[in-house]
Amino acid sequence: MMTSHIYVLALSLLSGGVLGVQPSIDNSAVNYTVVEGRTAILPCTVSNLGRHKVKVVWSDQWSTVLTFNTQRIIDDERVSAVHHNQHEWNLKIEKVKYGDQGMYTCQINTTPALLQSIMLSVVVPPSISSTNNDGTITVKEGERATLTCNATGIPRPTVTWYRQPNLRGEPRERIGHTGEVLVIHNVTRYCGGKYECLAENGVPSSVGHTTDVRVKFHPEVTLSNKRMGQSLGKDTILECIVSGYPQAEAFWKFHGKQLSSSKKYKLDIFSHNEDETKLTMTLSVKNIQPKDYGAYICTATNDMGTASEKMILHEHRQRTKRPPTTTTTSTTTTTTIYRHLMRKPNQPSSNLSTRQRGRGGKGKNKDVINDEHNIYKTPQSSRSQDKVQITGKDNNSAVLTEASEMFLVIALAVSLRNAVVAP
Repeated sequence: MMTSHIYVLALSLLSGGVLGVQPSIDNSAVNYTVVEGRTAILPCTVSNLGRHKVKVVWSDQWSTVLTFNTQRIIDDERVSAVHHNQHEWNLKIEKVKYGDQGMYTCQINTTPALLQSIMLSVVVPPSISSTNNDGTITVKEGERATLTCNATGIPRPTVTWYRQPNLRGEPRERIGHTGEVLVIHNVTRYCGGKYECLAENGVPSSVGHTTDVRVKFHPEVTLSNKRMGQSLGKDTILECIVSGYPQAEAFWKFHGKQLSSSKKYKLDIFSHNEDETKLTMTLSVKNIQPKDYGAYICTATNDMGTASEKMILHEHRQRTKRPPTTTTTSTTTTTTIYRHLMRKPNQPSSNLSTRQRGRGGKGKNKDVINDEHNIYKTPQSSRSQDKVQITGKDNNSAVLTEASEMFLVIALAVSLRNAVVAP
């Protein structure tokens, strides 16, 4: 009987009695970071409880008791104690606010008391609290545009500026400036567009704000051609491109009268998706008559001024090709051969030619160079001048017969020999 009582007493001591193992807690400092708006669970783990009846108390940096065991003490419903098993006594804070950050303490009522401290840090994602516009800012050309983007967050955000592309699919353009204020000096029409400020601080997620900068400028008119030709009875289209902001009102004039769509004319206006300050206006002129030729004026106007350009419509006459003509040209060639080039030494020039006499041999001498056409002759009048004149006539050039060519070759050879033999 005594033995059984001793056994029970020993079990009691081993299980956490006077001589048993005391409860313990991890008292190392813990840093816990949470994003504002989310839920934070601060851990508190107790070991070696045994049969001890422990009391766990959570308090904040101002020593305000938040929970006692599983009971919430304060009125803030966001705070509660989570006790999943006998070792865990965690503190849960829902929808964490930036003001919740600070030191929290988990305390166990042992002798001496056991404490665990946890530092709660709250980070705040970036936000843009205010701007100097409602999304649109309008300035005149030459003025200064100021864009403001006030960003808040913990840590302090960095603000970067970008310019959005005019065409879809193109990347945005980063502007080499960081800060909450962007100043554009001496604004031109090409500075217009959408500008985005992007605030980042490493806490998801980044936030941005877009401002549409609109620049008011004097209208401009551009003509693809300043002269247009078209034939009578046909149609033609005149085109002009108008730009300006506020968007200009455009119209065509002819002989000082503003034109409108009718049986004679048709007016069309096309917008440019990539540039809302620009539009294209066309004028179709149907069944052109002589009275339709002249100066057409494209005019654009807005509250910044008026601009116009003139296009001349003139008659276009098609050139007709004449049929090709065939001409025949006759060419007369005269060749003169000096008789002294054909003389042999000590031989009279009369022996160089073929001598033909009249009937009976009593006629006058007549030199003839025959060919198949009988067109080469040496007239008697040329004897006194000591030369032979050969005249040929053909469609394009004189043609020497084979006999004539040989005669000329012999004559040239004799002339060269005389030149060499002569003293």
